[in-house]
Amino acid sequence: MAAPEPQETRPSAIADCKRLLRISRTAALATLGDDGAPLATWVGCASDLDGSPLLLLSDLAQHSKNLARDPRASLLLTDPPDRGDPLNQPRLTLSGVVARRPDPYARRRYLQRNPKAKLYAPFADFAIYRLRVERVHFNGGFGRADRLSPEDVLVAPRDAATLVAAEQELLDALNASGGALAARLARGADPGRRAWRAIGLDPEGVDLSAGAATARIVFTAPAFNPESWRRRVDEILAA
Repeated sequence: MAAPEPQETRPSAIADCKRLLRISRTAALATLGDDGAPLATWVGCASDLDGSPLLLLSDLAQHSKNLARDPRASLLLTDPPDRGDPLNQPRLTLSGVVARRPDPYARRRYLQRNPKAKLYAPFADFAIYRLRVERVHFNGGFGRADRLSPEDVLVAPRDAATLVAAEQELLDALNASGGALAARLARGADPGRRAWRAIGLDPEGVDLSAGAATARIVFTAPAFNPESWRRRVDEILAA
């Protein structure tokens, strides 16, 4: 039996979980067939404002048929492949119930992170789904494993209506002038000259991409309205 993770590593595990929730654009989805056998498939994903995974699924796919019969599912998020042992990289398993998320906001968030999906997202058989996270298991690599709670990794519920309303304006500002501000934000994560763009925001930070590369910029404190969100960004840029 594995020894419990030392308490002092817990903040690091939570930070890794939150990062994977925000930067992952693909994931392994496990559903249950009509005979009770598990089926694992590769799907595109994004994150809702609170961090809950959003999926774009076709009604014709077997995993969607499984979910219509039994909505329980599990989702595995990992870092993009890199050098070294992939089993020594952080990975996050989320379990819960998957249900349709028909509101336009969820679709917009998904397509911001997965722009190539715009080719098939309008098809009648495709819909946005959301995983209601009920269980969280984190494995940070050899000797790092922890069972966390949804409250550990999701943004605490709070009124963020004004931030949601201003989301596109805030992203457009970061991406203006060829993404100059986005590039400055990413400089700490990437000293190179890649063309970065902001692909999503939430109360705890902003997500950036440059082709297949992704970066997560984390605030020192949450911001639930546009004014405080801009202040957090300005603090990072000033530093």
